[in-house]
Amino acid sequence: MSKIIYLPVEHPGGIKDVRNNSLYDTYITGWLDRNKRDYIRVYPDIPHPTSLKAGSFLDAEFTIRFKSAQLEEVARLYREDVIQSGDIIWSADLWHPGIEGIAYMNYFAKKDVKIRGMLHAGSFTDTDFVRDLERWAKNFEDIIFDISDKIYVGSEFIKNDIIKKRIVDPNKLVVTGFPLNEPNLLKFYDNDKEDIVLFSARNVDEKQPWLFEELTKRLKSKPEYKNVQFINTLEHNFTKDEYYGLLAKSKIMVSYALQENFGVSIQEAATLSCVPIVPNRLVYPEFFGKEHLFDTFEESVSKVEHILDTWNSDDGYWPIEQLGVSCNSNEKIMEIWFNE
Repeated sequence: MSKIIYLPVEHPGGIKDVRNNSLYDTYITGWLDRNKRDYIRVYPDIPHPTSLKAGSFLDAEFTIRFKSAQLEEVARLYREDVIQSGDIIWSADLWHPGIEGIAYMNYFAKKDVKIRGMLHAGSFTDTDFVRDLERWAKNFEDIIFDISDKIYVGSEFIKNDIIKKRIVDPNKLVVTGFPLNEPNLLKFYDNDKEDIVLFSARNVDEKQPWLFEELTKRLKSKPEYKNVQFINTLEHNFTKDEYYGLLAKSKIMVSYALQENFGVSIQEAATLSCVPIVPNRLVYPEFFGKEHLFDTFEESVSKVEHILDTWNSDDGYWPIEQLGVSCNSNEKIMEIWFNE
């Protein structure tokens, strides 16, 4: 079986790991170890920053240093003939500056080494912050689509977005979903819910956090909702266990996202029977039924009020079995990613 050269995304050190990169790294290496796969994990030993100087969730300067160091190590493995034809370079994020260097080395070394990995987002999505870089990012993404053998994506939404906006062989695009923190999530499940409404998204324009603030003001102005707690989770320094405990006892999580290709926080909330109320756009209709979707802000307000009003009545329709997430288990995802 092929050797896998695995390129993790950097863990952010002292920066809050909103993308769960360290967890995904643990899932992947754990699966590879359990299945006795031959692999090399390329994780350069360089000091990580303790704060985010510039960037959305990864430090812009450090991610370039880190990925350059990864490619330097991959080049050494080529030089020493550790990497052979039939092996697979597997990147946890194919939006990896310099990844074209692998195709360059393949050509001159006359080696047939496959390039595969996860593509989370790109300038092909109209509302993604990377869209501002499209003038040159489009050319970079065209390289990714050309040199990669398999491109794994989180949803049909992002797959269709890529096919509409870019020249790519659709057979290269494989929808797998994205790993959730399954080992820890369900141990927090709790039927004893409290009147808590959550928002869990970065404070950026594409997530529209001000609409959650408006929702809070609207409901807090009504006497019947004065005791409801409205919590923007990223304004607090919760540990992962504290966050999951909060999800488990909360009734609702709201999203107002203009950009979302999978939605890990919403999927985690649904798994713990914290009801998702989400826009009728992007990836959300792929995973959730009409009772969870809204077309306008006013409709989102009405749906939140309805859930709070009917939770303990015969009209309440929120048992966990009705909130099943339509995505693969972690085990199934790993099988698709790493079994040729």
